[in-house]
Amino acid sequence: MNSHDEVQRTLNPTCTGTSVIALQYKTGVVVLTDRVVSYGKMARYKNVSRQYKVNDNVLIAFGGDHADFHWLQNVIERQVLLWKRFDQDIGPKALHGYLTSLLYARRCKMNPIWNTLVVAGVEEEEKNNKETSTPFIGVITQKGCAYQVKHIATGLGAFLLNQAVEDEWRKKGEDLSREDAEAVLRKSLELTLYHDCVADNEFEIGRVDANEGVVLGNEEKIIGDWSIAETNCQYE
Repeated sequence: MNSHDEVQRTLNPTCTGTSVIALQYKTGVVVLTDRVVSYGKMARYKNVSRQYKVNDNVLIAFGGDHADFHWLQNVIERQVLLWKRFDQDIGPKALHGYLTSLLYARRCKMNPIWNTLVVAGVEEEEKNNKETSTPFIGVITQKGCAYQVKHIATGLGAFLLNQAVEDEWRKKGEDLSREDAEAVLRKSLELTLYHDCVADNEFEIGRVDANEGVVLGNEEKIIGDWSIAETNCQYE
């Protein structure tokens, strides 16, 4: 390309994933994503996992452009190999910081990565000390804005679910069990199905646990309660 050619940038993502929901419990983090990648409003690719196991301590999930996340996977793998040269495993806080710098740098070049990332994990140094062990959830937006939370819903779920998830988390706080946390996420997905036209009822729940490490979930399906449709005057 010569200097007079128009600079090409991705102005709109093509094939995208929707909401990511994550919740901290007593010894780890559970992360829920559905298994569809949409082309506009069409469910273009089914049975696609939007969760990626970095190592035994870190799990990352994405919303937004599927192609950009494939590129990010290669970048993350190179970082993992770099840390391996020093006989270390990259932790969730280090990966969160690195990806924050990367997405912010791309944003400053007016060529953003069209992803919202959720990094979940447990630091290796904290695993054996239950008193100081704090599960980690870090969020990074496509503009490079980053923050740490106890629970998060991204995409359209940010408007629909954050308050509902926070209400459930406040009832037990850090004493929340994994089973209760997963039940909250399943209920949250059900609420999403009623409002988000690109959400799918097939999903997976992955987790990062101080005792078990990263466990990727199996495919599950939720039906929901559609009896309210009978009260819609347009329903047939």
